[in-house]
Amino acid sequence: MIDKNKAQNIFQEFLRIESITPNAKKAFDFLEDLFKKNNFEIHRVKFKLDDSYEVENMFAIKGKGSPHLCFAGHVDVVTPGDHNNWRHPPFSGKIEDNRVYSRGAEDMKGSIISSLVAGINYFEENMTSNGSLSYLITGDEEGLAINGTEPLIDWVFKQGFQIDHCIVTEPSNKEMIGDTIKIGRRGSLSFELDIIGKQGHVAYPEKAKNPIPFALKAIQDLSGKIDEGTKDFISTNIEVTSIDVNNNAHNVIPEKMSVSFNIRFNNLWNEKSLIKFVNDILSRNFKEVKIDWKLNKISKADVYITSSGDLSNILKESIYKKTQLEAELSSFGGTSDARFISKYCPVIEFGLVGRTMHQIDENVPLDEFYLLTDIFEDFLVNYYSG
Repeated sequence: MIDKNKAQNIFQEFLRIESITPNAKKAFDFLEDLFKKNNFEIHRVKFKLDDSYEVENMFAIKGKGSPHLCFAGHVDVVTPGDHNNWRHPPFSGKIEDNRVYSRGAEDMKGSIISSLVAGINYFEENMTSNGSLSYLITGDEEGLAINGTEPLIDWVFKQGFQIDHCIVTEPSNKEMIGDTIKIGRRGSLSFELDIIGKQGHVAYPEKAKNPIPFALKAIQDLSGKIDEGTKDFISTNIEVTSIDVNNNAHNVIPEKMSVSFNIRFNNLWNEKSLIKFVNDILSRNFKEVKIDWKLNKISKADVYITSSGDLSNILKESIYKKTQLEAELSSFGGTSDARFISKYCPVIEFGLVGRTMHQIDENVPLDEFYLLTDIFEDFLVNYYSG
């Protein structure tokens, strides 16, 4: 049985491991040792796509058959930046005023350890439990995200492991543990747009074609909300993130203007319909003025919504029992690896509070770490007895 003091020590030890994407080997060594001590079957799997960096991942499982619950997460963290700006060294796991400070404490090493402690304690107290519990963990969520969860979940199912439900332990809560369960996420589609005119001297504009005025009109037409949202999602919106003409001369009309923008889209849209929408706006703006343009897709993340109300309901019961809070079911926020898992099984997201992730002095109140562990333990009892 892992008590609070031992769970805290495990958490601090895990935080002291520097695991900036994709260098997560030591973090996986730590988890493998913990899993082995508790009789999990462990698989460490590496993927490398094209010219990308190689990424190590882990799948650990205990028990047999159905129901099969999987906790998913990532051990990689973003760079802490200048260490001198931190209250405590960013990989120290230092505790002050009942808060533990470290890069990755909130996103998402704390939730990983909470779910792991809960799983170990559940099986120790329920030796004859039916069903399986697994952990699907990547080292490539904060980076390119192409050699991590997506190929790993495919590998897991091809090996014959049939996951029934999954909880991704992202920091889903807004203000306090138990206020939010993520049941979906909007998709993301990013573009780079080049608007091509003709370079020339500013004193002779008739001999040039300045792309900037035409581009600004098109950008205005592209920006903002493009629908009113749906039952499960807020509106789709387009945000321009960069404008560049690469021109330092005050007397030269630039030849080209480059624009980057991102679309966060709900389930009214998909990649094909959004590309058509964008192309229609650009064609309408540039056709009559005879400006050339080129649109390139840079990245895409699919929209997802869970298909399992049962999983959310079981978790809501445990949350209410431990906190007296009625958890809100939400699809707000950025993308997560749940979008990959949703293609294989029902998935929701629940973890710590998203207050300081990716910030200087990222930290987690220890009371919230303990509470999350308690919720997961109660949830597992209800899940396997249902």
